[in-house]
Amino acid sequence: MNKLSQSAFAALLTGLVSQSVSADQTGHVYGLHDRSLNKVAFTNATVYTEPGKKIERATLIIDNGRIESIERGGKVPQDAKIIDLTGHTVYPGFIDPYSDYVFGSAQSAFRWGEPPQYEGKRSGGNAWNDAIHAEVDWVDQFKADNKAAKDYIHNGFTAVQTAKLDGIFQGQGVTVSLADGIPNDLVYRAHARHFASFNKGSSTQSYPSSLMGSIALIRQTLSDAKWYQSAKGKTDRLITNEPVEYNAALEQLSELERSGVIFNPEDSLDTPRADQLFDQYRLDVVYVADGQEYARMNDIKQVAATFVVPFNFPEKPDVTSFEAQLDTSLAELRHWERAPANPAILEDNKIPFAFTHFGLKKKNQFWKNVKTAVKHGLSEQAALAALTTTPARIAGVADQSGKIAPGMFADLVISDGNLFQDGTIKSVYLMGQEQNIKPLNITQVAGDYTLNLKGTALTLQLTQEDAKVSGKLSLSQATPETTDSTAETDSEEKSEKAKTVAIKSHGLSDNQLQFSADLSDLGLPGAYRFTLRKDKGQLLGQVTAPDLARLDIVANKSADANAKANQESTPEAPTYLSELTYPNRAFAPKGAPAQQRVHIKNATIWTSDKQGVLTNADMIIRDGKIREVGQNLKTPSGYTVIDGTNKHVTAGIIDEHSHIAISKGVNEGSDAITAEVRIGDVLNPEDINIYRALAGGTTTAQLLHGSANPIGGQAQVIKLRWGENANGLKFTQAPASIKFALGENVKQSNWGDKFTIRYPQTRMGVETIVRDAFLRAREYKQSFERYDDLSRSVRKTTAPPRRNFRLDTLNEILDQQRFVHSHSYVASEILSLMKIAEDFNFKIQTFTHILEGYKVADEMAKHGASASTFADWWAYKFEVYDAIPGNTCLMMKNGVNVSVNSDSGDLIRRLNTEAAKSINYCDMKPEDAIKMVTINPAKQLKVDKFTGSLVAGKDADFVIWNDNPLSIYAKVLQTWVDGRRYFDREQDEAMRIALAQEKSRLIQKALGVTESGSDATQVSDAATSNRFLLKDNTVWHCEDNFDFWQWQASENHTAAAAGHQGAH
Repeated sequence: MNKLSQSAFAALLTGLVSQSVSADQTGHVYGLHDRSLNKVAFTNATVYTEPGKKIERATLIIDNGRIESIERGGKVPQDAKIIDLTGHTVYPGFIDPYSDYVFGSAQSAFRWGEPPQYEGKRSGGNAWNDAIHAEVDWVDQFKADNKAAKDYIHNGFTAVQTAKLDGIFQGQGVTVSLADGIPNDLVYRAHARHFASFNKGSSTQSYPSSLMGSIALIRQTLSDAKWYQSAKGKTDRLITNEPVEYNAALEQLSELERSGVIFNPEDSLDTPRADQLFDQYRLDVVYVADGQEYARMNDIKQVAATFVVPFNFPEKPDVTSFEAQLDTSLAELRHWERAPANPAILEDNKIPFAFTHFGLKKKNQFWKNVKTAVKHGLSEQAALAALTTTPARIAGVADQSGKIAPGMFADLVISDGNLFQDGTIKSVYLMGQEQNIKPLNITQVAGDYTLNLKGTALTLQLTQEDAKVSGKLSLSQATPETTDSTAETDSEEKSEKAKTVAIKSHGLSDNQLQFSADLSDLGLPGAYRFTLRKDKGQLLGQVTAPDLARLDIVANKSADANAKANQESTPEAPTYLSELTYPNRAFAPKGAPAQQRVHIKNATIWTSDKQGVLTNADMIIRDGKIREVGQNLKTPSGYTVIDGTNKHVTAGIIDEHSHIAISKGVNEGSDAITAEVRIGDVLNPEDINIYRALAGGTTTAQLLHGSANPIGGQAQVIKLRWGENANGLKFTQAPASIKFALGENVKQSNWGDKFTIRYPQTRMGVETIVRDAFLRAREYKQSFERYDDLSRSVRKTTAPPRRNFRLDTLNEILDQQRFVHSHSYVASEILSLMKIAEDFNFKIQTFTHILEGYKVADEMAKHGASASTFADWWAYKFEVYDAIPGNTCLMMKNGVNVSVNSDSGDLIRRLNTEAAKSINYCDMKPEDAIKMVTINPAKQLKVDKFTGSLVAGKDADFVIWNDNPLSIYAKVLQTWVDGRRYFDREQDEAMRIALAQEKSRLIQKALGVTESGSDATQVSDAATSNRFLLKDNTVWHCEDNFDFWQWQASENHTAAAAGHQGAH
């Protein structure tokens, strides 16, 4: 069989196979039937049929868009068109499992200054919330887009799993070929995974406005989907006495167990959060990575899922000025250095992953970044799996694509060598349809060559991009015989070296390079025309001189060029100058501190118990517990002795009211009641304020929801175990609690003129809506009881009660399993809330702020409520005009358990001096003052059995001070939690020096990096600068009430921050 020329066959083949892909199997044929042959034989190729399996000198046959056979040296059918792939490598077509191909990504709605939208836009059986689009089946809207497919195809992708990336539940994706054709022929899997995220996207509905709100919405929606399957077609006879509504979104979500989910957390801190949420429903979830998994590998391994990894490596940080260096954090520098190793670390930890185009603004950087990842330790076989077999499994097409095997679609990538080293993509086949990227057989002539023309030694330097060749000719370096040591000769030599002339290329075709050059400046007058062909390491041919004489010529590749090529082919493994800690930022530990056996001797010990203050006393710690407190204790064998002479020891400080260590919003202020949201869902163990609080002696804190609504979210008590993950922070023995609020904030007094439509708008309304909520909760609980009492026959037509997590939480309060901590100021409101609680047979555990508590101290004591107040805040808004600094003493004298709290990322570091202020203002005893930040808040949080005082049997949470802890001159020397030393002032001082040295090393490395295409002013190709801002600098306050998702998407963060509503 005669072989067609490459160019002729490419044109013929494109015409032939594109007909087959575009065929309409169910439509009429207009004109003559197409009977073109579609069989193609690729011969002499190196073929990777799948990761780890390679066939040399293979013959690959494709027919009608599918693979017919693949074997070493196989026979070529007579009716096949032949393409010789000698020197080329064939890979399975690549698959992107997370794409917005065709559909795009919706931007978050920008609504600063607009009135809130509380109700969703119901149509066509959609969900009640506009961020839920689960009813959308994206295959119904699919239509191929050649322009959108171009970037994918040029990087070797032949198929994608795609959906519109908008909202929380984004609809069911579709896996399609990137080939050209009618949609019907391009669909690989019509019903692929459901796409989802925490970001509400284009929804203008107020709820959810925070990460914890998004998590709560997902939790409720997944529960509703299960309920809907058992309730649809039935009647709600327990509450509405109406048929159960038709809900297309819940109908679709009931299929999640079959289809699975691909979820983009946007932040690897959110990955464990999502996993804990979905794990309750035993769903198959694939997570999109954010590139920082290497720094949180323990958490990522526990997720035990497959990841989709974008290649948005951070660019070199701008450290070109002193100011820029100050503005660049150590965390940014560490991430810049180590991010390229993220895929390799995933591989080392046996975590399956696939690659995606998503998140990469400059698509032509994709293969550069893949090769960078390989240089940083990623194996080529793992990289190939991440492009083929793993995404095929994720996208549900492993039986159709992702391998080169008989019966599979003819999705192929052809390169001119090893694609993970120096190879480039030449051609891509999509369902047998060829897309030429670059000509297949181009002679590579780039390099430095030496030649002799008419006795003149010349150097020819050629550069090449595909068939385009450019270069220059120059005089070769003078020989030793013609060079002397005089300055004049050196000057002449430099002048000679500087003389170069550019060549004018006339094309590279069929192994023949033609160019011309005017060599007059090199001492050879006139223009010379060169015709050369490559033969191994030489260029052989003829040159035509100006006098038309033809001369044979040989250009030899220089030894330096060969050595350079060999050196480049074996790059050195990268070395890292940064440390890897958790969190991966300054002042973080490399590992959790060990529990120690300690004997503190001869210290002043403030027990916060009936023993009072002990002088010259000892304390023994073992296994995280206080074993003994007394005087002249014997040191057990193997214990570390700490000399407590001239030092003071107190119980660890406890903050009843804090907002540190919370991710992406402290308020879910989109509704008056949001009891379903949970601070425990959004703990941020990487918040530097944890370490700073430890430096001030704080060991335990209650993290509260903000004060945007009468009934806010569930609180979370944590121990400040710096270096632990989110679950490791939780004080598991602490009973459940919740934040209520009263006063100006909850009735939207200072939110602006457009925030006047949410009920309640008055203090009377606040009382009413709280009562109504508990009445609804009681009725809700009774509906389950009534359903259980129904006969079996009636149950068949009766919808079971729908679980409501908001009302479940309120019933926990009614059952005294969850305790209320309420933001409060005005005495009348305090009395009102206590009356509501008594009417529903529970009590308010703690009133926080409570600056008018002294007015109703007797009533609070009778009710059994505690008070956690500010030491000396007053007159900062209207409802605190009656605040007085003697508030703590007056409440305490009337039998109220009193603490002082911070409500601040700053004051949490100085709660000891906040407590001391009451000694000055109202003559409180020092022992009572220290109790206000130790045992008293422990009782308010109901953890006094475990912590808050230095008593044998309690957790070893304590602080060592260099002076009286109530003195403004006192400094924390050490802070211990559970018998582990989490802060040590001497270690901190040493760490400061080490961190400065590490940052200096990384800055020097950044200043020395000269990667082509890198932008020194750009921290990252993706929006990681926002991520660093949010993680490092956000300190929430009660009144921080805004839509986090809109704020995150806004281009002007300053303007967004100015939109914060509410007043403290």
